[in-house]
Amino acid sequence: MTESEKNANVRQGVDLEALEQFVGHASANPADVQFTFEATGEYEGRVAHTTAVTGPYEVGGERIDRLARRYTHKFGAHKEVEQALGFVDPTDREEVIEVALAALTGCINTAVASSALVRGIELDELVTTVTVDWDALVFLHVHDAVSGGTPTRQFNDLQIEITVAGAGLTEEDLAYLRSSVNRSAVYNLFSTANPTTPLVRAA
Repeated sequence: MTESEKNANVRQGVDLEALEQFVGHASANPADVQFTFEATGEYEGRVAHTTAVTGPYEVGGERIDRLARRYTHKFGAHKEVEQALGFVDPTDREEVIEVALAALTGCINTAVASSALVRGIELDELVTTVTVDWDALVFLHVHDAVSGGTPTRQFNDLQIEITVAGAGLTEEDLAYLRSSVNRSAVYNLFSTANPTTPLVRAA
């Protein structure tokens, strides 16, 4: 295969032939594409300040632990919020809700872009913006965290706006791309019930 032929198989940075082979393998061997992700957050002794580290992860039953995958996040709050809460020497740090929303935008973009690739839709621009309103009264212990056996709702509905551009986009294309958001793993995590019971144990 010539270099130009190879390039003809590349769309949005993906080798379409390699992708097709991988999807075929995944379809025939679903156990090979089962993932387990984890992250660990260690409290720094200052309210709201946590050092969180991603990884390791598992795929197809194989545990992969590479130093390069261990991303570190220094979580906290906005300086103005820390100051209002009475923090000594307030500072700006990554805010956990904002980072969760940022992760959602990345996952939605991945789902939409990959779906466009499958349908043969050429995208020149793809921007996802997510906003949400948070009521902090539960966090501040003004309202109960659970009322009548039901967790108190702290958030209004997520607002998700996706802007796309590309030659010849039709209303059918837009509807298809809109539905492709449901293929986003993080969107699924946000929008469907994933019940859990936290385990707290003494160190």
